[in-house]
Amino acid sequence: MRFEKKIVLLVIIALVVAIFPVMAAVSTEVKGSVLEVQKYGNLTMDIEPLALYDAGYELGDILLVKVGENELEIPFCTSYSDVDTGSMLVRDDQGKNLLVVAINMGNFSTTYEVEAGDELIFSMIEKGGYLSEYLLHQLERTNERADYATDAVFANFRNINTTGMEANVLFRSSSPVNNELNRASYSNELMEYAKIETVINLADSKEEIEGYYEVEDFNSNYYKSLYDNGKVIYLDMGVDLSSSDFETKLAEGFKFIINNEGPYLVHCTEGKDRAGFASAVLESLMGASLNEIVTDYMVTYKNYYGVEEGTEQYDAIAESNIVTSLTTIVSGLEKGTDISRLNLQKAAEMYLLKIGLTLEEINQLKNNLATAELTEEVVESENYIVVSGDNLWDIALKYLDEGERYNEIFEMNKTIINNPDLIFVGQELIMPTK
Repeated sequence: MRFEKKIVLLVIIALVVAIFPVMAAVSTEVKGSVLEVQKYGNLTMDIEPLALYDAGYELGDILLVKVGENELEIPFCTSYSDVDTGSMLVRDDQGKNLLVVAINMGNFSTTYEVEAGDELIFSMIEKGGYLSEYLLHQLERTNERADYATDAVFANFRNINTTGMEANVLFRSSSPVNNELNRASYSNELMEYAKIETVINLADSKEEIEGYYEVEDFNSNYYKSLYDNGKVIYLDMGVDLSSSDFETKLAEGFKFIINNEGPYLVHCTEGKDRAGFASAVLESLMGASLNEIVTDYMVTYKNYYGVEEGTEQYDAIAESNIVTSLTTIVSGLEKGTDISRLNLQKAAEMYLLKIGLTLEEINQLKNNLATAELTEEVVESENYIVVSGDNLWDIALKYLDEGERYNEIFEMNKTIINNPDLIFVGQELIMPTK
């Protein structure tokens, strides 16, 4: 009898444990309306973050957010970098005491057709369901020069010198003209030292740039001299990497590189997300390996946040940001696909064709950045075509019918991952004859 009572007690405990998560998921609903749709499509609510905390929600919880006909599962976080590129978050913007609903590097407003005044309803889905990921992504930095080792580290200013890229031709940095991060004058001085001739400003409009000239602490005269001479393109890009607007403006920026002389500087505000993606596309185009691209991208996180290579945090940030972008945006593959064997140079070429560059423009872009003149060689046998050199996709395109160019090469690019008989080996492509 004592044994049977023990069994009953264990069953009751098990039921309580099983029921508890469900009970935890049933929480007080919190309702709010969209106060404003921000520039990049993020929603600011008319309720403060405290409303969620008072309802029992905590950072790292996964919330159910009802928006019109949509019911979305979204983690509760503090920073856009707390989630992967393309993922949603409910954000406690602690610096401004705002509750924000957004997509990291995306546009929530257009994706879900939300406008100012629309109602959102928040409730609990999973208590602490995102907590481990949230803690892994926590990053802190200051905007004080004294807290950084050098001016270049503070300004996140560096030369991109990955495989295929001519030294001291392409640079990236935080904004040398927008001083909201206290870094503009340092970036400006470094770009003058690097003899920058052409600037691709991904973040600002013409009006915003000229507005910076009027502020009291403006100290970026070298940048202004380039702007006055027509050597700065202002793209005013959003942060949704997959949007047609982003693609069109990125293509415009790359064409500006084609039509002007280097050295070139690519920057946004922090030199982290938009500049990081644009740099990764160009690095891929010039033949850099995935490891090289990730290493360059993560220098920003080392500069700003002290994230060290080899740590779990380092790998998580790289995977959720630049690796995801290269996988889904540049290569057109599903998130999580292993791209370690993918030829990113060819994926970049196909991406540039997709966003509006021609083959001639892609070749000219390469020539403007390349360490040496591009070479190519084709050897055709009965069963295979072996293509060698720096321009593999362009050569491969010659062997496909005009109307089938894009789809066949793109499908071939995806097949590489699963078909060891169709592979890239260094600068050599082996593919079957038609």
